[in-house]
Parts: sequence; C-alpha cells; structure tokens
Amino acid sequence: MFWKTTTTATNAQSGAIITFEPDGSVNLNCAAIELGQGTKTTLAQILAEKLKMDINKIHVTMEVNTQYDPHQWRTVASSTTFLAGRAVISAADDVIAQLKTTASIAMQCTVEDLEVGGGRVYLKPNPEYGVKIEDLAIGYKFPNGHTVEGQIVGHGRYVQRHLTPIDKETGFGKPGPWWSIGAQAVEVEWDTRDYSYKIIKAVTVLDGGTIINPAMATQQMRSGMYLGLSFASSESFIFNDQGIVQNPQLRTYKMLRFGEQPVEYLVDFIESPAADGPYGARGIGEYGVISVPAALANALSNAAKVELNQLPLTPEFIWQTKREGLK
Repeated sequence: MFWKTTTTATNAQSGAIITFEPDGSVNLNCAAIELGQGTKTTLAQILAEKLKMDINKIHVTMEVNTQYDPHQWRTVASSTTFLAGRAVISAADDVIAQLKTTASIAMQCTVEDLEVGGGRVYLKPNPEYGVKIEDLAIGYKFPNGHTVEGQIVGHGRYVQRHLTPIDKETGFGKPGPWWSIGAQAVEVEWDTRDYSYKIIKAVTVLDGGTIINPAMATQQMRSGMYLGLSFASSESFIFNDQGIVQNPQLRTYKMLRFGEQPVEYLVDFIESPAADGPYGARGIGEYGVISVPAALANALSNAAKVELNQLPLTPEFIWQTKREGLK
C-alpha cells in the first residue's frame, strides 16, 4: 500500500485564456505541456462540461510559447490537471459572465435570468427563448447594424492555496494539496532452476478523486506500473572505481523489454472527489509507479523464501541472496 502527497511550490499556479470565434467555437490556450498523458484532452473535457458545450467545438492550443501563453508551473508533481483544470474553470466563469452580459442586452433581461448551455444563452424560466453563442461570440449585432460588447475573451488563473514548507526542525507543514492512498500488487511465476521469473499480473487500485477520463487514467496507471517494474527488475547503473558510469547507452543500460511486461494489468479507481479539485479530480500521474517495486520484491521474497530488499531484482541477485542466506 502507499500513501503520498504531491509536493508542490507554495506559489505553484496555472493560467488559461479562452477566446470565442464567429462560428461559436472556442479556443483554449494553456501552457500545460502535453507529453502523451492526455492533459489537453482533459482540459477540453473540463471546459466542455463547464460551458455545457459539444467538445468538438473546443480547440486546444497544443504548442507552447512563453511569449503569449499564460504562466504554468512545471510538468511535475501530478499537478497539471489540478492546477490547469482550476484555471480553465476560472476562465470559463469569466466568459460565461460575458456571454450573459451580452445576451442580457440583446434579450432585454437581467443577467440573473440567463443560463448558458447547448451552444446558447437562454432564459431560465423559458429555455425556448435564447440567443445562439455564435451571435454573441464577437458582439451582438442588432438588425440596424449597431453592435455591442465585442469578442468574448476570458482569462482565469489558479494558485496553490494554504501550502507551507516543511519545517526542518519539527517536520510540520503542508507540502501538498492532498494525500492519496492506493494499493498495488504483483503476481510472478518463479523458476526454481535458474532463479528467473515471469511477471503474470500487476495491479493498481487508487483513490484518484473524480476520474475525468477513465481510459486515459487507466493507461497512466499501466505505464506507471511498467516504469516501476523496469526500475525493479533490471535498471541499474554500473560504476567503475572512479565513479564513472560504464553503461550510459540504451544498448547496455538494461530496461524492461517488450515481452517482459506483465501478461495482464489490472487497474481500478476509488473515487472520493477532492473538495478543491476541478470537478473533484486529484493528480494521479506518479501514483502507478510508487509501490510496484516493493510489490515485486515482496512477491519474489515470498517465492524464494528469502528477504529481498535491494534493486534491481535480477536472477543473479536473487541467487546470491539465497545462497548467502543458506550459509
């Protein structure tokens, strides 16, 4: 089992900018980095949910340019969905207020009477009366040509709250916004003849708050388990007596190879929504890695009937440890 917080800077933050196009589509600009983890898709989902809009109408800027992107802290600490997601919700609140203001002028009603959804701004008591977002996106034009308000451009930001550094003397402090718990397990098939083994199953169950995109979250857990098993089973630097690395190339630095991964990955989530996360989400990026090496060590310790507490868990190391234990 594992229990982990996401240590972040006390001023870690994210920003987001939303602009509307004449056809009612939306551009989302956020400096969160896309490394294949699906961040941009998740942010589009969050924005679509907030605007009650078809996700296909949302275009997310993929490239990052610090000259015109809002600030984003780092791509670390499982914090991107949490920080950028909150920034996107803040920016969405800004554009919703602007849409309602423009629509209230066009419909001659109060802002409080209006709701946004389905590509329209409409009256709460009578949803059949409303204005299409495309007619508001760059300002509302009256029949006589007079136009009010102009393009909808919103911005939002979010900064970590109530965090403090760890006090070096007392150990007290709040280094992260949440604690997450989970359990991981590994099943192995061990060959008693040559001390080799095959990984049959790797399992992760995590309380990740609200899981916004289950398919992507599951793949993150699988890739995390793969990374942890690679650390545990084969990865190691070899040094000479001067401390110089002797295996700096991928040809000599041994990693878990195709065919050596688990036959089956099992992933499940317990969803306890985070009070301050975007729609209850918490970060999950690193959690698939954390205790897989220990789970593999425990499985092999159980199989070999010897305490294994060092990585990597190579057949040679298991054999040597078993041999020394028999002396």
